[in-house]
Amino acid sequence: MSKSQASQIAQEAMKSGNNCCQSVLLAANKVWDIPVGEDILAAASLFAQGMSSGCTCGALTGMVMAAGIMHKSYPHPAGSKLPQQLHDQFKQEFGSTCCRVIRKNRSPIEKIGNKGCIKLTSRTAEILVAEWEGYSDVRPEKPTPDIGYNTNSR
Repeated sequence: MSKSQASQIAQEAMKSGNNCCQSVLLAANKVWDIPVGEDILAAASLFAQGMSSGCTCGALTGMVMAAGIMHKSYPHPAGSKLPQQLHDQFKQEFGSTCCRVIRKNRSPIEKIGNKGCIKLTSRTAEILVAEWEGYSDVRPEKPTPDIGYNTNSR
């Protein structure tokens, strides 16, 4: 799926009432069929408007959450440095990771309703897709889970 398709999915999710964090997660779900259940969406519901305090942008949080889920099935070469890499790309693109600062610096047109948030969220979904290009082409076999006991020892 292309960056533009992920962008469109994120926009539609925002327009249908999801917040920025949820919308990035839903876009990732559609692109890669990653598990984004009701519990994850419920947790993501509290990241809107910088955790309601204007701090870390919810779209950035959603991107890092989606990357964590992705990394489980499609290992990324950046490994544990991936969150910082995504953070730095986001900051370079939007000038800050702080919701309050990003919103303050918007043009008057982007301050109407949530136009600016929709634009930022759709672009964040594109950044996520671009980051995984080439790394999510082949899903490795899932390892057998280690459930902590040997069933043959009885």
